[in-house]
Amino acid sequence: MNSPMDFEKVAKQLAHPTGAFGVEVALGMNHLNQFINKNTYDLLQINDSDKVLEIGLGNGKFIKNILNYGNNICYTGIDISHTMITEAKKLNDKFIKAGFVNLILADIEKMPFLKESFNKICTINTIYFWKNPTKALKEVYRILRKDGLFIISFRPYIEGQSLNFSEYGFTEYKTEEVESIIHKANFKIVEKKSLSEAPIEFNGQIHNMVSQYYLLKKTKANHS
Repeated sequence: MNSPMDFEKVAKQLAHPTGAFGVEVALGMNHLNQFINKNTYDLLQINDSDKVLEIGLGNGKFIKNILNYGNNICYTGIDISHTMITEAKKLNDKFIKAGFVNLILADIEKMPFLKESFNKICTINTIYFWKNPTKALKEVYRILRKDGLFIISFRPYIEGQSLNFSEYGFTEYKTEEVESIIHKANFKIVEKKSLSEAPIEFNGQIHNMVSQYYLLKKTKANHS
């Protein structure tokens, strides 16, 4: 992934992986995202019988990790990529047949779920691609239970450390920009964490990555 051509090819796949190359890119992202995924799932405080929704599940490699947090966990994952849903179904066939996993092709701005369907929701490294962030978060608000927990995890824009994806359809956010969007959707921030990741080499540069985690709950007044 060191040549400009390869970098461009990879960057264009990240929002919506497609075809054989999309499958290959997703495998690479699994490695790059292990740290942020594990921390998100730990912070989500998953317990027995929780109804968990992951928005943007990729190829579903980490679903088994979520199911291991307790007994009778019901996991639902959505993604806008048909390729990723297909791959995730292959990887998690036994869990789907057992009734613990449901995978759906859907967009965050219009999710096919009833009001207050889930008590744990997370989304990891997807905020960059949302067309209308406020609308997206209001839709999450609608389907989150009153006592539920929602986590947004992403890598904030840091001068000199950006992976320079903005010209390929990304919106790179500073933490204060994300907090503004969160408040517009009537969520309250109950905790926020910033964690340093191991340095990575990408596109010929060393990047000292930081991952940001916002733990959100509904405000007392129900605006959904």
